[in-house]
Amino acid sequence: MSLSGQTVRIIVHEPADWDKGNLFGTILSDRGGKKLVLRLSESINGKNLTSDLIELMPPNETETFKPLSQHYSVMVNGNLTTENFDVKEHLLFGSVTID
Repeated sequence: MSLSGQTVRIIVHEPADWDKGNLFGTILSDRGGKKLVLRLSESINGKNLTSDLIELMPPNETETFKPLSQHYSVMVNGNLTTENFDVKEHLLFGSVTID
């Protein structure tokens, strides 16, 4: 089952000083269950990059995004990225769920 087109909510656990609240976005790509690319509902300013694209990956290589399709949360590392994925900046550690 493809997750493309699903809307999700990201609850940010780290950094501890995160002040932007939960993030919301739409899944653009589900890359083999190992990586999700989302378009966020609004752009985020990182330290060196501003974008509305974020790439999510489970912190453990053996985990996948299959639990999302069963409406469970998945822990993720998130990287802010550009349209052609040539620049990435680590942004957060958190959990993602289908919204």
